[in-house]
Amino acid sequence: MLTLSCPSCGANVNFQSKSSVFAVCSFCKSSLVRQDMNLDEIGKIADLQDDLTPFQIGTTGMYNKEKFEIIGRLKVGYKDGFWNEWFTAFGDERVAWLAEAQGFLAFCYPYEATDLPEVKTLKIGQAVDLKEKGIYEIDDIRVVKCLFSEGELPFDAVQGRKSTSVDLTGFEQEMATIEYAAKETRTFIGHYLDFDDFQFKNLRPIDGW
Repeated sequence: MLTLSCPSCGANVNFQSKSSVFAVCSFCKSSLVRQDMNLDEIGKIADLQDDLTPFQIGTTGMYNKEKFEIIGRLKVGYKDGFWNEWFTAFGDERVAWLAEAQGFLAFCYPYEATDLPEVKTLKIGQAVDLKEKGIYEIDDIRVVKCLFSEGELPFDAVQGRKSTSVDLTGFEQEMATIEYAAKETRTFIGHYLDFDDFQFKNLRPIDGW
C-alpha cells in the first residue's frame, strides 16, 4: 500500500492498487491526481445523498473462489437515473469492477480491445467483434456523467466527467461494456451474477435489511 498526504488538509490518502491514479480524500473530499509520489488537487467532491446501496469501501466478496475488496466507487448518472461502478482489487494486484444497476450485478475485468467502431456509428442491436472474446450485441447506449466518486480509481473521476457508455451481451450471462470518454476508450468483459454468488462481507448497514 502507498500512503501519501493530501495537499489540501494533510490527511493520509492510501492507494492499495498500483493502477490507481485518482483518489478522493476521505476527510476534506478533495479530488486528487497522483503523479508518482505527489498528489495534486483538482477539485472537490460534493456530498452524496443516500442511494441505499449495501456496498461501501472495504466490502469484500468472492469471484471464482478468489477474494476481492472494494477500494473505490464511481456513481454515474443519465437523464433517467444512475448506477454505481465499484472498483475492486485482488491480493495479487489484479483489478476489476462490480457494476450495480437496477438490481443487477455484473463483475468485469479490463480488456484491451482493438479496432473498435467509432461511437457515432453505434446503434442498439449492432454486433461488435471483440476478437478472441467473440461477438457481442449492443443492448444500450447512454451518455452519462460522473455524479460522485470516492476511494481510489484508475482514471480521473472528477464530478461532471462525461462519457458514452455502451452495454453489450454475449452468450448466456456474458456481458461487456465499452466507455468512450474524451481522452480514452475503456473496455470490460465479464458476467452477470446473483448477489449471493459473491459471498459479500462488511456490507453497509441498512435499516430494514
